[in-house]
Amino acid sequence: MRVRWFHVGVLSACLAAALGAQAQPSETVSAAEAGQPVAQFELGSVYFNGKGAERNPKEALRWFRLAAEQNHAQAQYMLGLVKLLGVGGVEKNLKEGMAWIQKSAANDNVDAQNMLASLYLQAKDVPRDPAAGVAWLERAAQQGSLTAQKNLGFVYRKGELIPQDLKKSFQWNMAAAQQSDMLAQFVVGEMYYLGEGVEQNHAEAAKWLTPLADKGAQNAKLILGKIYFEGQGVPPDYKRAVLLLHDVAIRGSGQAFFELGRLFEQGEGEYRNEKEAVAYYTQAVKYKHTAAAKRLAEISAESPSSGEMVQSMEYVENLNSAVRGNKLAQYNIGVFQYLGKGFEQPNYAEAVKWFTLAANQGYAKAQYNLGTMHENGEGVTKSLAQALKWYRLAAEQEDAPAQYALGTMYRDGLGVKKNAKQARRWLQRAADQGYGPAKSALARR
Repeated sequence: MRVRWFHVGVLSACLAAALGAQAQPSETVSAAEAGQPVAQFELGSVYFNGKGAERNPKEALRWFRLAAEQNHAQAQYMLGLVKLLGVGGVEKNLKEGMAWIQKSAANDNVDAQNMLASLYLQAKDVPRDPAAGVAWLERAAQQGSLTAQKNLGFVYRKGELIPQDLKKSFQWNMAAAQQSDMLAQFVVGEMYYLGEGVEQNHAEAAKWLTPLADKGAQNAKLILGKIYFEGQGVPPDYKRAVLLLHDVAIRGSGQAFFELGRLFEQGEGEYRNEKEAVAYYTQAVKYKHTAAAKRLAEISAESPSSGEMVQSMEYVENLNSAVRGNKLAQYNIGVFQYLGKGFEQPNYAEAVKWFTLAANQGYAKAQYNLGTMHENGEGVTKSLAQALKWYRLAAEQEDAPAQYALGTMYRDGLGVKKNAKQARRWLQRAADQGYGPAKSALARR
């Protein structure tokens, strides 16, 4: 959950909002000169924005100060902001700016209270003071400030700056949600779903999340899809769950692909389909979803036919990427062919083809595999010179097995003149990476 905080770097955006509507100078000058603080603030606003009169920050500041000294809360806030920012040629004065903002906050100006909270919580120009920051947020929130309510909900849920209090987080998020804030409404739904700060209630979660999902909120669709899939607080609705989850998945969500995999693995009737489940788990793995990878491995181990299906899906996924030039996928296809995974037998010639494509893109593992295949004559005519070439390329990229292989070739004079110095150099580099065979080889010398 992301909350936008006020901070000094964007305080200029607060200035326009704080000024409000401005009257023409002719309508306010007399009242301002007569000492009326409201008119003084309005006249200061006119001069500050240059609307209705030529822009004059110094004159604006004079009128703001006159109103502020009569305890006009908005003028105090404006005077504090201008001093904090040092805008319009006004000299920056953090101490004076803070003093005026604190006076405004004490006069129950919610903008000033939110500003102080932000400064104290983020340590912007003042020492961090979470207790003071939260205290000002509480005062603003109790006056109905949506910003303060959302920020309180965030800090109490996060529990980093202050001790976590999920009940208070839920309370303030609910207050913001009741002001029609969509982010707060999502958080309320999510907290009902998780049982955070409130008794778990999936029906209530669905009530809050459904309008958001209907408006296109992807995070709401994800949770709502899980609710309808598992029948939590609502009757199970696989069709609706699939529609919701699929809409999120195709926008790049590994979690949504994983949930679709679970649905087709655990569902009923037409929604129980192992092939579909494997396909969705495979898609989730592309987004580095660890639970999906674990489940695929479990499916592979459960039965030979399932394992073959998983391997087939994995091969197709890698093949699609490999033909588009992805070197890791090219290497993976080479491994499939070398080991005969999903095939009746290994195909060394095909393995060489894919390893070469990846090796020519500088992929060290593929270079090392090519070295071994040229050394052993697997899928190619045996060539120690070619083996030496590929081992060296991989070894120079700090591939420990390649460094060991290169070291042994120099040690034994395989395809190259024996060279004890070079042998020790490469064996030592492999050993320094913790490669066991290299350590053993050095110990025997």
